[in-house]
Amino acid sequence: MIMGGIWMLALVESFLTSVVDVLWGPTLLIGLLGTGLYFCIRTGFWQIRNFPKAFSYCFRNMSGDKQEPGSLTPYQAASIAIASAIGVGNIGGVASAIALGGPGVMFWMWVTALIGMMTKMVEVALAVYYRDKRPDGTTWGGPTFYLEKGFKSKLWIPLAWIFGLGIMTQYFISLENYTVSEALSTAFHVPQMGASLFYGFMCAIVIFGGLKRLGLFASMMVPFMSILYVLGGLVILGMNAARLPGVFATIVSHAFTPTAAVGGFAGSALILTIRTGIARSLYSNEAGWGTSPMAHATAKTDHPIHQGMWGIIEVFIDTFVVCSITGLVIITTGAWESGKAGASLTMEAFRMGVGGFGFYFVAFITFLFSWTTSTGWSSYFQTLIHHAFRDRPTLCTKIEKLMRLFYVLPGILLTAFILRIGLKTDLVWLIADMTTALPTYVNMIALLVLSKKFLEILSDYERNFAARIPGKALPVREEKA
Repeated sequence: MIMGGIWMLALVESFLTSVVDVLWGPTLLIGLLGTGLYFCIRTGFWQIRNFPKAFSYCFRNMSGDKQEPGSLTPYQAASIAIASAIGVGNIGGVASAIALGGPGVMFWMWVTALIGMMTKMVEVALAVYYRDKRPDGTTWGGPTFYLEKGFKSKLWIPLAWIFGLGIMTQYFISLENYTVSEALSTAFHVPQMGASLFYGFMCAIVIFGGLKRLGLFASMMVPFMSILYVLGGLVILGMNAARLPGVFATIVSHAFTPTAAVGGFAGSALILTIRTGIARSLYSNEAGWGTSPMAHATAKTDHPIHQGMWGIIEVFIDTFVVCSITGLVIITTGAWESGKAGASLTMEAFRMGVGGFGFYFVAFITFLFSWTTSTGWSSYFQTLIHHAFRDRPTLCTKIEKLMRLFYVLPGILLTAFILRIGLKTDLVWLIADMTTALPTYVNMIALLVLSKKFLEILSDYERNFAARIPGKALPVREEKA
């Protein structure tokens, strides 16, 4: 009986692995890169030419236009999106990528992020343009909204269902609770279930306050945790400043040549380095997934492109700042040759850099990153609920309250289930990967179909806002719920 159960689990894992390999294979990676490149070429690489302008605008207009409808300030909305993107992947995911593909992975992560900045701007701008306005002045938007309003056929219905179900699955099988509780248990020698309950309690404190508290929490935590982690990494890089020119030379050279085996590193073929770098960048900054536009759509902004600029900054902070710190510390300290992977590799790199303190520092940062990710994703679930039940506001409110009330329960139960029966987390991650890929395909289709509309929005901005001509701007296509 037991042997039969083990055989069945192995069969299921093998099947899911095959499905994930197909879904996350060349089709998706090339499709996302191709979509981003298309918009880059059509706009003359707008995100690069106008990066200084976008950076300056965002941080000079953090409160947005208070006269415009919306739920949060542009900065608070962007903070939720950034908090949701910066997570365990920035620590363990980058480390695993380097452990698999070598130092050259960092180069392809940066190249992909440059393209992803444009993709993110497009999906954010469309989310703001096609968002809904509720009677109380709050706004909601995202891929399901621009699928419904932008498509001229009923094809939007099955696509919206696929997107929504794929995202909502994360509500039930999210592994943040297990990952964080395991890290806290290992680092601080506490019972893992106790750490799981503590993590759930900390998430509940934020989520019970609704979108307003979530925006306030994210706006405070994002700069704190990002600056703290970056400073910790810069200390190590500063102590090894003499090695940095050689580190960057290694990254570039290994980006175009196979990486030989060294120490505990098994070596990597060039195609594996490229594919791993592209996949990790897309996974980390979520450009093209359609998740963060749901947060950005709540912003009080006077033009979709203005909030789209925050999308550019979001990718920059996630990949060029946070992921780069992880990668550079791992390569500079030589930890990438240790044979370790995941968060343990990052912990080892910081330990090699600043001693035992580095181990606990990374464990604490992992908690902060996961905390903001778990709470930030609750806004995505709220958005999908609002879209699905907007014609029944009373029911919508009840479902939203139930979601917030029991939000942390699936994570705690999953942790208990894994510890109780010894379920392999690999199986859960495979399901999560599968359900994440499906919404990405849907969003990629939507961006291409609505490319003409985005170019119209951008053209309007260039004519009216860029030239500072008041009163002639393209109105945001908000519809009352």
